[in-house]
Amino acid sequence: MKVFACNKLSHTLQTHLGMVMNGGKPQYRSPPSFPSHLTNIDVDAEGPRELSDEALAALFANCVCQGQWPEFRSRDWLVGDKPHFLWKDDRHLLFNIGACRNSRADIEFMRKNLVNCTRLDLEQAAAVVISAIWNDATITARDHIVSSLVAGLDQDLLIRSCMWLEKWQTDPGVLVKEAKFYRLVDIFYLMCIVRCVRNNRWSIEDFDDVNDWTSLLPFLLRVRRCEPRSRCLFIPRWIFESAGMLPPPEFEVWDEQGRAMPGHEPNVEPKDDADHIILTRKAFRALQRRILRYYRFWDPTIRLRKAIDHLEADITYSNDFIRSKVLGCEDTLTVARHFFAIQRRLQRKVVSDLQWTAFLEKGESGNVLQNNPDIPTAFEQCLGELSGQHEMPVSGQILPQIDQCCLLMEEYVSIYGEGDRNKLVFVPGVRGGSGRGSVDEYNALCDILKNLCKAARDKGLPYPDPVRKFLAKDIMAWNKSFGDDAFANGQVPGWETWLAARREHHLLRKVESLKISEDNAMMDG
Repeated sequence: MKVFACNKLSHTLQTHLGMVMNGGKPQYRSPPSFPSHLTNIDVDAEGPRELSDEALAALFANCVCQGQWPEFRSRDWLVGDKPHFLWKDDRHLLFNIGACRNSRADIEFMRKNLVNCTRLDLEQAAAVVISAIWNDATITARDHIVSSLVAGLDQDLLIRSCMWLEKWQTDPGVLVKEAKFYRLVDIFYLMCIVRCVRNNRWSIEDFDDVNDWTSLLPFLLRVRRCEPRSRCLFIPRWIFESAGMLPPPEFEVWDEQGRAMPGHEPNVEPKDDADHIILTRKAFRALQRRILRYYRFWDPTIRLRKAIDHLEADITYSNDFIRSKVLGCEDTLTVARHFFAIQRRLQRKVVSDLQWTAFLEKGESGNVLQNNPDIPTAFEQCLGELSGQHEMPVSGQILPQIDQCCLLMEEYVSIYGEGDRNKLVFVPGVRGGSGRGSVDEYNALCDILKNLCKAARDKGLPYPDPVRKFLAKDIMAWNKSFGDDAFANGQVPGWETWLAARREHHLLRKVESLKISEDNAMMDG
Protein backbone atom coordinates (compact mmCIF):
# COMPACT_ATOMS: atom_id res chain seq x y z
CA MET A 1 0.00 0.00 0.00
CA LYS A 2 1.41 3.38 -1.00
CA VAL A 3 2.10 5.80 1.86
CA PHE A 4 1.66 9.51 1.13
CA ALA A 5 3.33 12.42 2.86
CA CYS A 6 1.08 14.73 4.86
CA ASN A 7 0.73 18.16 3.26
CA LYS A 8 -1.18 21.30 4.07
CA LEU A 9 -4.69 21.54 2.66
CA SER A 10 -4.85 23.28 -0.72
CA HIS A 11 -7.80 24.74 -2.60
CA THR A 12 -10.05 22.76 -4.93
CA LEU A 13 -9.03 22.67 -8.58
CA GLN A 14 -11.97 23.69 -10.75
CA THR A 15 -12.63 21.23 -13.58
CA HIS A 16 -14.79 20.77 -16.66
CA LEU A 17 -15.17 17.12 -17.60
CA GLY A 18 -12.06 16.48 -15.52
CA MET A 19 -9.95 19.14 -17.29
CA VAL A 20 -8.44 21.74 -14.95
CA MET A 21 -9.77 25.25 -15.57
CA ASN A 22 -8.09 28.67 -15.22
CA GLY A 23 -4.61 27.24 -14.81
CA GLY A 24 -5.50 25.73 -11.45
CA LYS A 25 -6.58 29.01 -9.85
CA PRO A 26 -9.24 28.89 -7.09
CA GLN A 27 -12.89 29.42 -7.92
CA TYR A 28 -13.79 33.12 -7.98
CA ARG A 29 -16.91 34.12 -6.03
CA SER A 30 -18.65 37.44 -5.78
CA PRO A 31 -17.51 39.20 -2.60
CA PRO A 32 -20.01 39.09 0.24
CA SER A 33 -21.04 42.15 2.19
CA PHE A 34 -18.29 43.79 4.20
CA PRO A 35 -17.90 42.03 7.59
CA SER A 36 -18.65 45.13 9.65
CA HIS A 37 -18.51 43.12 12.88
CA LEU A 38 -14.71 42.92 12.49
CA THR A 39 -12.38 45.62 13.81
CA ASN A 40 -9.06 46.51 12.21
CA ILE A 41 -5.61 45.67 13.60
CA ASP A 42 -2.32 47.17 12.44
CA VAL A 43 0.17 44.78 10.85
CA ASP A 44 3.79 45.77 10.31
CA ALA A 45 4.11 44.36 6.79
CA GLU A 46 3.48 45.51 3.22
CA GLY A 47 1.03 42.67 2.57
CA PRO A 48 0.18 39.07 3.46
CA ARG A 49 2.74 37.62 1.04
CA GLU A 50 5.57 39.25 2.98
CA LEU A 51 4.72 37.11 6.00
CA SER A 52 6.07 33.61 6.51
CA ASP A 53 3.65 30.70 6.49
CA GLU A 54 3.74 30.48 10.29
CA ALA A 55 3.27 34.22 10.76
CA LEU A 56 0.37 34.38 8.28
CA ALA A 57 -1.37 31.41 9.93
CA ALA A 58 -0.92 32.99 13.36
CA LEU A 59 -2.27 36.34 12.11
CA PHE A 60 -5.26 34.67 10.42
CA ALA A 61 -6.14 32.59 13.50
CA ASN A 62 -5.77 35.58 15.82
CA CYS A 63 -8.06 37.68 13.63
CA VAL A 64 -10.69 34.91 13.56
CA CYS A 65 -10.59 34.51 17.35
CA GLN A 66 -10.50 38.24 18.13
CA GLY A 67 -12.93 39.35 15.43
CA GLN A 68 -10.39 41.57 13.65
CA TRP A 69 -9.10 42.20 10.12
CA PRO A 70 -5.50 43.15 9.29
CA GLU A 71 -4.57 46.63 8.09
CA PHE A 72 -1.13 46.41 6.47
CA ARG A 73 1.52 49.14 6.65
CA SER A 74 1.83 51.78 3.91
CA ARG A 75 -1.45 50.84 2.28
CA ASP A 76 -3.75 53.76 1.54
CA TRP A 77 -6.62 51.41 0.91
CA LEU A 78 -9.40 52.73 3.14
CA VAL A 79 -12.31 54.81 1.92
CA GLY A 80 -14.08 55.95 5.03
CA ASP A 81 -14.15 52.91 7.28
CA LYS A 82 -14.21 50.30 4.48
CA PRO A 83 -11.41 48.86 2.31
CA HIS A 84 -10.89 50.27 -1.17
CA PHE A 85 -9.93 46.77 -2.43
CA LEU A 86 -6.98 47.73 -4.63
CA TRP A 87 -5.05 44.69 -3.45
CA LYS A 88 -6.62 41.35 -4.19
CA ASP A 89 -4.66 39.37 -1.57
CA ASP A 90 -5.74 41.78 1.17
CA ARG A 91 -9.35 41.59 0.03
CA HIS A 92 -9.44 37.78 -0.01
CA LEU A 93 -7.75 37.59 3.38
CA LEU A 94 -10.35 39.92 4.88
CA PHE A 95 -13.34 38.04 3.49
CA ASN A 96 -11.82 34.65 4.36
CA ILE A 97 -11.52 35.76 7.97
CA GLY A 98 -15.20 36.70 7.87
CA ALA A 99 -16.03 33.32 6.28
CA CYS A 100 -14.42 31.57 9.26
CA ARG A 101 -16.77 33.45 11.60
CA ASN A 102 -19.97 32.63 9.70
CA SER A 103 -22.76 32.42 12.28
CA ARG A 104 -24.90 30.24 9.97
CA ALA A 105 -22.22 27.55 9.62
CA ASP A 106 -22.85 25.48 12.72
CA ILE A 107 -23.30 21.84 13.69
CA GLU A 108 -26.82 21.81 12.24
CA PHE A 109 -25.53 23.04 8.88
CA MET A 110 -22.99 20.22 8.81
CA ARG A 111 -25.66 17.64 9.70
CA LYS A 112 -27.87 18.75 6.81
CA ASN A 113 -24.90 18.64 4.51
CA LEU A 114 -24.06 15.09 5.64
CA VAL A 115 -27.61 13.95 4.90
CA ASN A 116 -27.73 15.54 1.46
CA CYS A 117 -24.05 15.04 0.52
CA THR A 118 -23.89 18.56 -0.93
CA ARG A 119 -20.42 19.17 -2.36
CA LEU A 120 -18.44 22.24 -1.31
CA ASP A 121 -14.96 23.26 -2.39
CA LEU A 122 -12.32 22.21 0.13
CA GLU A 123 -11.57 25.81 1.14
CA GLN A 124 -15.27 26.36 1.83
CA ALA A 125 -15.53 23.15 3.85
CA ALA A 126 -12.52 24.22 5.94
CA ALA A 127 -14.19 27.58 6.66
CA VAL A 128 -17.41 25.78 7.68
CA VAL A 129 -15.48 23.56 10.11
CA ILE A 130 -13.66 26.53 11.70
CA SER A 131 -16.90 28.55 11.93
CA ALA A 132 -18.82 25.67 13.52
CA ILE A 133 -16.11 25.18 16.14
CA TRP A 134 -15.94 28.89 16.91
CA ASN A 135 -19.76 29.13 17.12
CA ASP A 136 -19.90 26.34 19.73
CA ALA A 137 -19.32 28.09 23.05
CA THR A 138 -19.23 24.76 24.91
CA ILE A 139 -15.87 23.86 23.37
CA THR A 140 -12.95 24.70 25.63
CA ALA A 141 -9.73 26.21 24.29
CA ARG A 142 -11.36 27.29 21.03
CA ASP A 143 -8.48 29.68 20.34
CA HIS A 144 -5.97 26.83 20.44
CA ILE A 145 -8.15 24.58 18.24
CA VAL A 146 -8.66 27.29 15.61
CA SER A 147 -4.94 28.07 15.57
CA SER A 148 -4.08 24.39 15.11
CA LEU A 149 -6.54 24.00 12.23
CA VAL A 150 -5.46 27.19 10.44
CA ALA A 151 -1.83 26.02 10.67
CA GLY A 152 -2.86 23.07 8.46
CA LEU A 153 -4.05 25.35 5.63
CA ASP A 154 -1.83 26.30 2.70
CA GLN A 155 -0.81 29.96 2.41
CA ASP A 156 -2.33 30.29 -1.07
CA LEU A 157 -5.62 28.96 0.26
CA LEU A 158 -5.75 31.77 2.86
CA ILE A 159 -4.89 34.68 0.56
CA ARG A 160 -5.99 33.59 -2.93
CA SER A 161 -9.07 31.37 -2.54
CA CYS A 162 -12.65 32.41 -1.76
CA MET A 163 -13.61 30.52 1.40
CA TRP A 164 -17.03 32.06 1.86
CA LEU A 165 -20.31 30.35 0.97
CA GLU A 166 -22.49 31.69 -1.79
CA LYS A 167 -26.14 32.41 -1.05
CA TRP A 168 -27.45 29.24 -2.68
CA GLN A 169 -25.04 27.16 -0.56
CA THR A 170 -26.18 28.48 2.81
CA ASP A 171 -29.10 26.03 2.90
CA PRO A 172 -28.32 22.45 1.78
CA GLY A 173 -31.99 22.05 0.87
CA VAL A 174 -33.60 18.66 0.24
CA LEU A 175 -32.49 15.67 -1.77
CA VAL A 176 -33.76 15.27 -5.33
CA LYS A 177 -35.60 12.08 -4.37
CA GLU A 178 -37.23 13.90 -1.42
CA ALA A 179 -38.37 16.71 -3.71
CA LYS A 180 -39.73 14.11 -6.12
CA PHE A 181 -41.65 12.41 -3.29
CA TYR A 182 -43.15 15.66 -1.99
CA ARG A 183 -44.17 16.60 -5.53
CA LEU A 184 -46.14 13.34 -5.72
CA VAL A 185 -47.73 14.07 -2.33
CA ASP A 186 -48.68 17.62 -3.41
CA ILE A 187 -50.38 16.40 -6.59
CA PHE A 188 -52.27 13.71 -4.68
CA TYR A 189 -53.26 16.31 -2.09
CA LEU A 190 -54.68 18.64 -4.74
CA MET A 191 -56.68 15.78 -6.25
CA CYS A 192 -58.16 15.03 -2.86
CA ILE A 193 -59.05 18.67 -2.26
CA VAL A 194 -60.94 18.91 -5.54
CA ARG A 195 -62.83 15.67 -5.01
CA CYS A 196 -63.13 15.14 -1.28
CA VAL A 197 -62.92 18.36 0.71
CA ARG A 198 -65.73 19.85 -1.34
CA ASN A 199 -68.00 17.08 -0.03
CA ASN A 200 -66.73 17.46 3.52
CA ARG A 201 -65.54 13.84 3.62
CA TRP A 202 -61.92 14.43 4.43
CA SER A 203 -60.05 17.02 6.46
CA ILE A 204 -57.08 18.82 4.95
CA GLU A 205 -55.03 18.34 8.12
CA ASP A 206 -54.74 14.61 7.42
CA PHE A 207 -51.84 15.28 5.07
CA ASP A 208 -49.72 17.30 7.49
CA ASP A 209 -47.71 14.30 8.71
CA VAL A 210 -47.14 12.64 5.34
CA ASN A 211 -43.34 12.61 4.92
CA ASP A 212 -42.50 9.05 3.82
CA TRP A 213 -44.03 5.97 2.23
CA THR A 214 -45.10 4.62 5.62
CA SER A 215 -47.41 7.58 6.17
CA LEU A 216 -48.52 7.89 2.52
CA LEU A 217 -49.36 4.23 1.85
CA PRO A 218 -52.57 4.13 3.99
CA PHE A 219 -53.98 6.96 1.86
CA LEU A 220 -53.07 5.19 -1.39
CA LEU A 221 -54.85 2.04 -0.19
CA ARG A 222 -58.07 4.04 0.27
CA VAL A 223 -58.13 5.44 -3.28
CA ARG A 224 -60.96 4.22 -5.53
CA ARG A 225 -62.01 5.08 -9.07
CA CYS A 226 -65.43 6.63 -9.51
CA GLU A 227 -66.49 3.89 -11.92
CA PRO A 228 -66.31 1.07 -11.04
CA ARG A 229 -66.05 1.90 -7.32
CA SER A 230 -64.19 -1.34 -6.58
CA ARG A 231 -61.14 -0.42 -8.69
CA CYS A 232 -58.05 0.31 -6.56
CA LEU A 233 -54.60 1.66 -7.41
CA PHE A 234 -51.94 -0.80 -8.50
CA ILE A 235 -49.27 -0.31 -5.83
CA PRO A 236 -45.85 -1.85 -6.66
CA ARG A 237 -44.26 -4.26 -4.23
CA TRP A 238 -41.31 -1.94 -3.50
CA ILE A 239 -43.65 0.65 -1.93
CA PHE A 240 -44.92 -1.89 0.61
CA GLU A 241 -41.33 -2.93 1.34
CA SER A 242 -40.20 0.69 1.76
CA ALA A 243 -43.11 1.31 4.13
CA GLY A 244 -42.40 -1.89 6.07
CA MET A 245 -45.99 -3.12 5.61
CA LEU A 246 -47.47 -6.38 4.41
CA PRO A 247 -49.75 -5.92 1.38
CA PRO A 248 -53.42 -6.91 1.70
CA PRO A 249 -54.19 -10.06 -0.31
CA GLU A 250 -56.29 -8.07 -2.81
CA PHE A 251 -53.23 -5.97 -3.74
CA GLU A 252 -50.87 -8.90 -4.37
CA VAL A 253 -51.40 -8.95 -8.13
CA TRP A 254 -47.77 -8.92 -9.29
CA ASP A 255 -46.07 -11.18 -11.76
CA GLU A 256 -42.46 -12.40 -11.38
CA GLN A 257 -41.08 -9.02 -12.49
CA GLY A 258 -43.34 -7.14 -10.06
CA ARG A 259 -45.68 -5.88 -12.79
CA ALA A 260 -49.47 -6.09 -12.78
CA MET A 261 -50.71 -9.26 -14.42
CA PRO A 262 -53.20 -8.49 -17.23
CA GLY A 263 -56.77 -8.77 -16.04
CA HIS A 264 -55.71 -8.94 -12.38
CA GLU A 265 -55.95 -5.30 -11.33
CA PRO A 266 -56.72 -4.87 -7.61
CA ASN A 267 -60.42 -4.68 -6.86
CA VAL A 268 -62.00 -4.27 -3.44
CA GLU A 269 -65.72 -3.69 -3.03
CA PRO A 270 -66.17 -0.46 -0.99
CA LYS A 271 -68.11 -0.88 2.22
CA ASP A 272 -68.48 2.79 3.01
CA ASP A 273 -67.74 5.62 0.57
CA ALA A 274 -66.93 7.93 3.47
CA ASP A 275 -63.89 5.78 4.26
CA HIS A 276 -62.52 5.93 0.70
CA ILE A 277 -60.99 8.59 -1.52
CA ILE A 278 -63.06 8.58 -4.70
CA LEU A 279 -61.25 10.08 -7.71
CA THR A 280 -62.45 10.74 -11.23
CA ARG A 281 -61.22 8.39 -13.96
CA LYS A 282 -58.85 11.10 -15.24
CA ALA A 283 -57.38 11.86 -11.80
CA PHE A 284 -57.13 8.14 -11.00
CA ARG A 285 -55.14 7.44 -14.18
CA ALA A 286 -52.89 10.46 -13.60
CA LEU A 287 -52.07 9.34 -10.06
CA GLN A 288 -51.46 5.76 -11.21
CA ARG A 289 -49.02 6.95 -13.90
CA ARG A 290 -47.08 9.05 -11.42
CA ILE A 291 -46.72 6.15 -9.00
CA LEU A 292 -45.40 3.85 -11.74
CA ARG A 293 -43.03 6.48 -13.15
CA TYR A 294 -41.61 7.28 -9.71
CA TYR A 295 -39.42 4.20 -9.99
CA ARG A 296 -39.40 2.17 -13.22
CA PHE A 297 -38.65 -1.11 -11.45
CA TRP A 298 -39.20 -3.14 -14.63
CA ASP A 299 -36.13 -1.57 -16.30
CA PRO A 300 -32.99 -3.60 -15.41
CA THR A 301 -30.66 -0.65 -16.04
CA ILE A 302 -32.55 1.49 -13.54
CA ARG A 303 -32.62 -1.33 -10.97
CA LEU A 304 -28.87 -1.71 -11.39
CA ARG A 305 -28.28 2.02 -11.00
CA LYS A 306 -30.38 2.20 -7.83
CA ALA A 307 -28.60 -0.80 -6.35
CA ILE A 308 -25.21 0.79 -7.08
CA ASP A 309 -26.34 4.09 -5.54
CA HIS A 310 -27.48 2.22 -2.45
CA LEU A 311 -24.17 0.37 -2.07
CA GLU A 312 -22.16 3.54 -2.77
CA ALA A 313 -24.09 5.41 -0.08
CA ASP A 314 -23.28 2.66 2.44
CA ILE A 315 -19.61 2.12 1.55
CA THR A 316 -18.20 5.28 -0.03
CA TYR A 317 -20.25 7.74 2.02
CA SER A 318 -20.81 5.54 5.12
CA ASN A 319 -24.53 6.28 5.10
CA ASP A 320 -25.51 3.83 7.85
CA PHE A 321 -22.68 4.94 10.11
CA ILE A 322 -23.44 8.64 9.57
CA ARG A 323 -27.14 8.21 10.32
CA SER A 324 -26.66 5.97 13.37
CA LYS A 325 -23.55 7.47 14.98
CA VAL A 326 -22.99 11.01 13.71
CA LEU A 327 -26.28 12.78 13.02
CA GLY A 328 -27.44 12.36 16.61
CA CYS A 329 -24.07 13.35 18.05
CA GLU A 330 -23.86 16.70 19.84
CA ASP A 331 -20.06 16.92 19.67
CA THR A 332 -19.21 19.54 17.04
CA LEU A 333 -15.66 18.20 16.58
CA THR A 334 -16.92 14.70 15.78
CA VAL A 335 -19.50 15.94 13.29
CA ALA A 336 -16.91 18.26 11.73
CA ARG A 337 -14.43 15.41 11.27
CA HIS A 338 -16.93 13.27 9.35
CA PHE A 339 -18.32 16.27 7.47
CA PHE A 340 -14.88 17.06 6.09
CA ALA A 341 -14.14 13.40 5.32
CA ILE A 342 -17.30 13.22 3.20
CA GLN A 343 -16.35 16.45 1.44
CA ARG A 344 -13.00 14.90 0.47
CA ARG A 345 -14.87 12.02 -1.15
CA LEU A 346 -17.27 14.32 -3.01
CA GLN A 347 -14.56 16.24 -4.88
CA ARG A 348 -14.51 16.09 -8.67
CA LYS A 349 -11.74 14.11 -10.30
CA VAL A 350 -8.85 15.72 -12.20
CA VAL A 351 -7.58 14.12 -15.44
CA SER A 352 -5.35 16.83 -16.96
CA ASP A 353 -2.40 19.01 -16.04
CA LEU A 354 -2.90 22.66 -15.07
CA GLN A 355 -2.25 24.05 -18.57
CA TRP A 356 -4.45 21.61 -20.57
CA THR A 357 -1.33 20.47 -22.43
CA ALA A 358 -1.61 16.80 -21.51
CA PHE A 359 -3.69 14.21 -19.71
CA LEU A 360 -2.35 12.70 -16.51
CA GLU A 361 -0.20 9.69 -17.25
CA LYS A 362 -0.88 6.23 -15.91
CA GLY A 363 -0.45 6.21 -12.12
CA GLU A 364 -0.43 10.00 -11.75
CA SER A 365 -4.12 10.41 -10.95
CA GLY A 366 -3.79 8.79 -7.53
CA ASN A 367 -1.11 11.32 -6.55
CA VAL A 368 -3.48 14.27 -6.85
CA LEU A 369 -4.95 15.34 -3.50
CA GLN A 370 -8.36 16.00 -5.02
CA ASN A 371 -8.55 12.53 -6.62
CA ASN A 372 -7.48 10.46 -3.63
CA PRO A 373 -9.14 10.86 -0.20
CA ASP A 374 -6.45 8.57 1.23
CA ILE A 375 -3.82 11.32 0.84
CA PRO A 376 -3.63 12.86 4.33
CA THR A 377 -3.63 16.59 5.04
CA ALA A 378 -2.40 18.39 8.14
CA PHE A 379 -5.86 19.97 8.53
CA GLU A 380 -7.59 16.57 8.65
CA GLN A 381 -4.99 15.00 10.91
CA CYS A 382 -5.39 17.83 13.41
CA LEU A 383 -9.18 17.53 13.23
CA GLY A 384 -8.92 13.77 13.74
CA GLU A 385 -6.70 14.16 16.80
CA LEU A 386 -9.03 16.75 18.33
CA SER A 387 -12.15 14.65 17.76
CA GLY A 388 -10.63 11.22 18.36
CA GLN A 389 -12.11 10.09 15.01
CA HIS A 390 -9.47 9.16 12.44
CA GLU A 391 -11.19 7.02 9.78
CA MET A 392 -14.64 6.46 8.36
CA PRO A 393 -15.42 2.83 9.22
CA VAL A 394 -17.11 0.43 6.82
CA SER A 395 -20.40 -0.51 8.45
CA GLY A 396 -21.87 -3.98 8.14
CA GLN A 397 -20.22 -7.30 7.36
CA ILE A 398 -17.41 -6.90 4.86
CA LEU A 399 -17.45 -10.22 2.98
CA PRO A 400 -21.19 -10.17 2.15
CA GLN A 401 -20.79 -6.62 0.86
CA ILE A 402 -17.84 -7.68 -1.28
CA ASP A 403 -20.03 -10.47 -2.66
CA GLN A 404 -22.83 -8.01 -3.37
CA CYS A 405 -20.47 -5.59 -5.14
CA CYS A 406 -19.04 -8.40 -7.30
CA LEU A 407 -22.55 -9.61 -8.16
CA LEU A 408 -23.46 -6.09 -9.28
CA MET A 409 -20.39 -6.06 -11.54
CA GLU A 410 -21.48 -9.40 -12.97
CA GLU A 411 -24.97 -7.98 -13.49
CA TYR A 412 -23.46 -5.01 -15.32
CA VAL A 413 -21.80 -7.36 -17.81
CA SER A 414 -25.04 -9.32 -18.10
CA ILE A 415 -27.10 -6.22 -18.91
CA TYR A 416 -24.76 -4.24 -21.14
CA GLY A 417 -22.66 -7.08 -22.59
CA GLU A 418 -25.25 -9.87 -22.66
CA GLY A 419 -22.99 -11.82 -20.30
CA ASP A 420 -19.89 -11.49 -22.52
CA ARG A 421 -17.07 -9.22 -21.32
CA ASN A 422 -15.60 -9.07 -24.84
CA LYS A 423 -18.62 -7.10 -26.03
CA LEU A 424 -17.62 -4.29 -23.63
CA VAL A 425 -14.18 -3.74 -25.14
CA PHE A 426 -13.57 -0.52 -27.06
CA VAL A 427 -12.55 -1.09 -30.69
CA PRO A 428 -10.20 1.65 -32.02
CA GLY A 429 -10.74 2.74 -35.59
CA VAL A 430 -14.44 1.88 -35.64
CA ARG A 431 -16.76 4.84 -35.85
CA GLY A 432 -18.23 5.29 -32.38
CA GLY A 433 -16.18 2.38 -31.08
CA SER A 434 -18.21 -0.27 -29.30
CA GLY A 435 -20.76 0.33 -26.58
CA ARG A 436 -19.45 -0.20 -23.08
CA GLY A 437 -22.61 0.66 -21.21
CA SER A 438 -22.89 3.26 -18.46
CA VAL A 439 -19.20 3.20 -17.60
CA ASP A 440 -19.51 5.61 -14.65
CA GLU A 441 -21.62 3.04 -12.83
CA TYR A 442 -19.05 0.29 -13.30
CA ASN A 443 -16.25 2.64 -12.25
CA ALA A 444 -18.23 3.52 -9.11
CA LEU A 445 -18.38 -0.20 -8.31
CA CYS A 446 -14.58 -0.38 -8.76
CA ASP A 447 -14.17 2.39 -6.16
CA ILE A 448 -16.57 0.63 -3.80
CA LEU A 449 -14.73 -2.66 -4.18
CA LYS A 450 -11.41 -0.91 -3.55
CA ASN A 451 -12.72 0.48 -0.24
CA LEU A 452 -14.09 -2.92 0.76
CA CYS A 453 -10.83 -4.68 -0.11
CA LYS A 454 -8.91 -2.18 2.00
CA ALA A 455 -11.21 -2.86 4.96
CA ALA A 456 -10.86 -6.61 4.43
CA ARG A 457 -7.07 -6.34 4.24
CA ASP A 458 -6.98 -4.37 7.51
CA LYS A 459 -8.99 -7.11 9.22
CA GLY A 460 -7.05 -10.00 7.71
CA LEU A 461 -9.96 -11.20 5.57
CA PRO A 462 -9.73 -12.54 1.99
CA TYR A 463 -10.56 -10.18 -0.85
CA PRO A 464 -10.73 -10.27 -4.68
CA ASP A 465 -7.85 -9.56 -7.02
CA PRO A 466 -7.68 -6.02 -8.48
CA VAL A 467 -10.14 -4.82 -11.10
CA ARG A 468 -9.62 -2.18 -13.77
CA LYS A 469 -11.88 0.74 -14.59
CA PHE A 470 -13.22 1.82 -17.94
CA LEU A 471 -11.01 4.61 -19.30
CA ALA A 472 -12.13 7.62 -21.32
CA LYS A 473 -11.52 7.10 -25.04
CA ASP A 474 -9.60 10.37 -25.51
CA ILE A 475 -7.32 9.55 -22.56
CA MET A 476 -6.64 6.07 -23.95
CA ALA A 477 -5.78 7.60 -27.34
CA TRP A 478 -3.46 10.21 -25.77
CA ASN A 479 -1.58 7.74 -23.55
CA LYS A 480 -1.77 4.91 -26.10
CA SER A 481 -3.28 2.78 -23.38
CA PHE A 482 -6.15 0.95 -25.09
CA GLY A 483 -4.85 -2.21 -23.47
CA ASP A 484 -5.49 -0.78 -19.99
CA ASP A 485 -9.27 -0.62 -20.40
CA ALA A 486 -11.44 -2.69 -18.07
CA PHE A 487 -11.69 -5.87 -20.15
CA ALA A 488 -9.11 -5.23 -22.90
CA ASN A 489 -6.79 -8.02 -24.06
CA GLY A 490 -8.92 -10.68 -22.42
CA GLN A 491 -8.33 -9.23 -18.95
CA VAL A 492 -10.14 -11.36 -16.35
CA PRO A 493 -11.41 -9.09 -13.57
CA GLY A 494 -10.88 -10.03 -9.96
CA TRP A 495 -14.60 -10.14 -9.25
CA GLU A 496 -15.10 -12.96 -11.76
CA THR A 497 -12.59 -15.33 -10.15
CA TRP A 498 -13.86 -14.32 -6.71
CA LEU A 499 -17.46 -15.22 -7.57
CA ALA A 500 -16.39 -18.51 -9.15
CA ALA A 501 -14.51 -19.50 -5.98
CA ARG A 502 -17.35 -18.40 -3.69
CA ARG A 503 -19.90 -20.35 -5.74
CA GLU A 504 -17.70 -23.42 -5.69
CA HIS A 505 -17.75 -23.34 -1.90
CA HIS A 506 -21.50 -22.51 -1.80
CA LEU A 507 -20.90 -19.17 -0.07
CA LEU A 508 -23.15 -17.02 -2.26
CA ARG A 509 -26.57 -18.54 -1.62
CA LYS A 510 -27.76 -15.89 0.83
CA VAL A 511 -26.34 -12.99 -1.19
CA GLU A 512 -27.65 -14.25 -4.53
CA SER A 513 -31.11 -14.43 -3.05
CA LEU A 514 -30.87 -10.65 -2.78
CA LYS A 515 -30.49 -10.03 -6.52
CA ILE A 516 -31.09 -6.59 -7.89
CA SER A 517 -34.71 -6.01 -7.04
CA GLU A 518 -37.01 -3.46 -5.59
CA ASP A 519 -36.02 -4.18 -1.97
CA ASN A 520 -32.38 -3.10 -2.39
CA ALA A 521 -33.15 -0.13 -4.61
CA MET A 522 -33.27 2.26 -1.65
CA MET A 523 -36.61 3.71 -2.66
CA ASP A 524 -37.55 4.88 0.82
CA GLY A 525 -38.73 8.28 -0.30
